[in-house]
Amino acid sequence: MSSSDPRLFSRSPLRRASFRQGLTRGLFALALGLSAMSLSGCGFQPLYGGKGVGAEAADRLMEVDIASIPNREGQKLRNLLIDNFYPSERPNNPRYRLDVSLSASEQKLALQKDATAVRAQLLVNAPYRLTDTRTGQVVFQSSSRSMISYNTLEQHYAAIVTVQSAYDRALEDISNDITTRVAMYLGRGS
Repeated sequence: MSSSDPRLFSRSPLRRASFRQGLTRGLFALALGLSAMSLSGCGFQPLYGGKGVGAEAADRLMEVDIASIPNREGQKLRNLLIDNFYPSERPNNPRYRLDVSLSASEQKLALQKDATAVRAQLLVNAPYRLTDTRTGQVVFQSSSRSMISYNTLEQHYAAIVTVQSAYDRALEDISNDITTRVAMYLGRGS
């Protein structure tokens, strides 16, 4: 047998490993395809996309007027919601009004021997309700909350920036949660 004999190459460990790797990839692709087909049979509908709940929900979000929210953090949350709800322009004659209130509390964690905290936790709670402007009835209400932990720092400016960053992250979480829940409600054909 010479080194160019094809039977020698087909029995090499390198060839068998390559075959196993290809077989594993093929089985993985098959399993992924089967799981996608099984999701379509269970009633799963994507929130965003051309089909399912998301197509109608994106249009219905344009029918929601977002009421003013007091305080600086409330203004930031309202701006985030406006960015999520209205891709191009605000509604002229809204069918719904979204009222959100905002409260926050801070808790010191990880105390040192001298009673100074090195870690803190911010809890932001945002109860909200969706009101039908034609009837004045509350059609959907819920609450969203976000809990953000952060390090407390000794430098004054760095401490302020850290706390503000925690608030910004919490408001981003809450705005995404409210947007998703309201879109799901409106998309189901309320």
